[in-house]
Amino acid sequence: MKALILIWSLAIVSIASCESSKKDKKLNSATGFSKKVTGETIFCGAYCNPPAISYELAADSTCAHSSQEVLNCFAWKNFIALNWIASAQRGIPDTTATAANYGMPGDYSPTVWESFLSIDDVFASKPPLAWNLKSKTGYIKRINEINKFTDIISSLPKATLRAAVGSSNVDEIMQAEGAWLTDQNGNIVWYEIKINNLESDFIRQNKLYDYDNLKAFGTKNNGVWLPNESMELKAAWRVIPDDQLDSLKNYYKISQAMVPEIKGFNGKKPIYGKYTQKYLGLVGLHIIRKTPQSPQLNWMTFEHVNNAPGPGPADPSVKYSFYNPNSKDPANQSPVPGKDSLNKPVQVVRVNKISQSVQKLNAQMQQLIRASNPKSVWQYYQLVNIQWPENPVADKDNNKQTPLMEGGIKPNQISNTTMETYAQSKQCMDCHKNAPVIGTNIPTDYSFIFLKVKPKK
Repeated sequence: MKALILIWSLAIVSIASCESSKKDKKLNSATGFSKKVTGETIFCGAYCNPPAISYELAADSTCAHSSQEVLNCFAWKNFIALNWIASAQRGIPDTTATAANYGMPGDYSPTVWESFLSIDDVFASKPPLAWNLKSKTGYIKRINEINKFTDIISSLPKATLRAAVGSSNVDEIMQAEGAWLTDQNGNIVWYEIKINNLESDFIRQNKLYDYDNLKAFGTKNNGVWLPNESMELKAAWRVIPDDQLDSLKNYYKISQAMVPEIKGFNGKKPIYGKYTQKYLGLVGLHIIRKTPQSPQLNWMTFEHVNNAPGPGPADPSVKYSFYNPNSKDPANQSPVPGKDSLNKPVQVVRVNKISQSVQKLNAQMQQLIRASNPKSVWQYYQLVNIQWPENPVADKDNNKQTPLMEGGIKPNQISNTTMETYAQSKQCMDCHKNAPVIGTNIPTDYSFIFLKVKPKK
């Protein structure tokens, strides 16, 4: 068990589900539940086992990244393991938790990825606080982002941002000019960015939170190249009203958080007021993971099934979080700071249809989750897509300045209605290949988190 914990602390688990031919059939197993679902067997390529309800994080060493089916299953394996309950050690799953309790409604305990350091912790000049879960059931996070990169973009002049990422990519980075997303209850969606142990240790140990150190490191190494198994996660959360908690807790992963009142805007920058405790329901999750077979990263994105309808008629039986069938507002129109009300719901429609093969896998995975725990909230989430490099380019062979090479990244259509609401025609690599150290063409391995590190005044 100590070996397993050590491996997880590096975010590399060698006992991957695709490397094992043995299946644990016990519903109460702590290592996983892999009961065959009714109907057709889940197909994950010729050499990969289907996903199991397990805390083990899948490696990509034997499951050759040769087809979209392989990568779709790989995405679900990551989602399952990273959403396991966290232990008292940061980034480590609670291996005593069972598949039968996976996603139990009303369990507000942090998941493995929630225990990772936040972007604020990683780039702070002082060491982050130790992970302490003595009161795990009372875990309360602090969150204050109204889009994916609020604190980064609000303090960067738009001209600087254009120079860094390219004029055509500014709206995607800014979630359309620093705007927000409001659900049908009139509540703002909140965002957070988490970084796994391996990547956060790399940044802290090399003092890359300091601009001079970051620039010198990137110059010396022809770029800031992250170690394999680095992971960044971006999450979108909707507010769960207190009077709806009893009903919605059965359908959402819910966490408690301290969130601020938004009193207004100073340009693009929100002006925050008093913080109050809220219940937040997970509505979107990006999982970005660098592996030996994917130096251009694996870009996985998941959503809650009731976020918004896809192209075509909406399902009249579904109460969507971000869509009102009676609304006359145009879809996917960004609100404007200083003009539009924060409480006015945004009408959202999915632009890119989820493929038939992914829809089929989603149905099978949701059935597998129900077989392990009929009450699990995770049965109400779906893979939207995963993007991966078909012709990967090793770091040493990549460009030494932005833009980086794309590595034959595929498929093209990948966006999350809660995080790329207003730029759904873009794909991840359109923007991320331009990610630099501010004021330079030094690449930062497709990651925009280093835009948080600004030159000293």
